[in-house]
Amino acid sequence: MIKQSELKTYAELMKTRFMEDPGVIFQVKDLDRAELLIKAQFEGQIEAFMEAHAVQVLEDGKGLLIGYSTRDLPEDRLMNMMQQSSQKLLALANQKELQVLQDRSISQGQIIPQSWHTAYCDGAVYHLLIIATDASSKGTGAFRKLITPVLEKCAANKEPVVLETFNPDNLPIYEHFGFNLMESHTSEDMGLTCYCMMRS
Repeated sequence: MIKQSELKTYAELMKTRFMEDPGVIFQVKDLDRAELLIKAQFEGQIEAFMEAHAVQVLEDGKGLLIGYSTRDLPEDRLMNMMQQSSQKLLALANQKELQVLQDRSISQGQIIPQSWHTAYCDGAVYHLLIIATDASSKGTGAFRKLITPVLEKCAANKEPVVLETFNPDNLPIYEHFGFNLMESHTSEDMGLTCYCMMRS
């Protein structure tokens, strides 16, 4: 569990790592306060998912994972958490920023197919939302330390793990851990591709 005093450290980690992500770049490009807004968004996300015990961390701000089983987090509760996670961003952003973020989020949503995994499996899945590790921990096994307990638990429960990413650099990393690319959806207008991956 993250203490309140550590929240900003982990939000800073997420911001630093995801400011290089094509999806986030698209979301906040040309916004003067991009980094501040993204950090507020991540702080809210961590807090909301902590309440559902869906956040795991490495000590000293070195890594963070957010994910949940659809068995534990039904759709209505997930929607409430998503609304809750946006409160810090809503409090910080001005009307113009909110409009830009909202419009871009709607655009992005067009290439993130909802419940795409139901075409490949029945029943509950574990949805891996975010993994971020500090750049200084590269080569130390930090990513493995975060993801292995999740994969072991899901294997024991016979629960597939699914994720979406906009970053093609992530594909070989996840493939190394047994994920397969199931489908991808591209928007030429946005210059984005959403890659949908699953580990059975």
